[in-house]
Amino acid sequence: MKQRKSKQVRLFSGMLIGIVMIAVLARIVYLNHCYPSPKVITYTDNDTIKLGNYELKQTGWEWGDGSLLKEKCPDYVYDQMDDGSEYPLDSVRVGLITLSVTKVKDDTTSLDLTSLAFEMETKGNQYDMELFFKLNPTLEALEIKLNAGEEASFVIPYTMNEQQVSKKDWNRIDKMKLYMVLQYYPQKIRLCCNG
Repeated sequence: MKQRKSKQVRLFSGMLIGIVMIAVLARIVYLNHCYPSPKVITYTDNDTIKLGNYELKQTGWEWGDGSLLKEKCPDYVYDQMDDGSEYPLDSVRVGLITLSVTKVKDDTTSLDLTSLAFEMETKGNQYDMELFFKLNPTLEALEIKLNAGEEASFVIPYTMNEQQVSKKDWNRIDKMKLYMVLQYYPQKIRLCCNG
C-alpha cells in the first residue's frame, strides 16, 4: 500500500512538472511570436543614419588611452583609487565619437540619447554622462531638440578599463570593433565607430 502511494505521488509530481514545463514553453513561444528578435542594422562612419526625423552621421573618431582623456578634459578624473590617487591612465581606453545631427522635417519630436549604449563583442557599457557634459558644455540635456534644417554636433565618450574585461580581451582591445547602439527595438540600430 505504501509503495503504491509513493508511485502515485511520483506519477502526480511528474505530471505536474510536465504541465508546468509545457505552460512555460508555450509562454516563451508566444512571447517570441509577439516580440521577435530585432533585425540588426549596422552602419559605418560613412553612412547616414535616419532615426525618426533626424539624420545622424559620424564625423569624428578618436581612440586612445587615458592620456587622450586628459588632453580633451584636463580637470576630469576617470576614477579615484582607495588611496586617493587617480586610476592609472595607461589602464584606461577612451573612445570619442563625434556625431553630426540634422533635423530633416519640422515637427515637435526630439532625439533622445538616454538609452544610448556601447557594445564590444559580448561586453556592453553605457557612456559616461559626466564626461559627456564636460565635452559638450553647450548641451543642457540628453534630449536634442532642433528645428527643421538645423544641425548640431557633439562628442559621445566611451571609457573602459582593464578590470572590465579578461586579460586576453584587454591585450587585443585596440583591435576589437566598438558599436554604439542607438536603438534596440523594433530594429537594433548600431554604428560601428572604429570602422
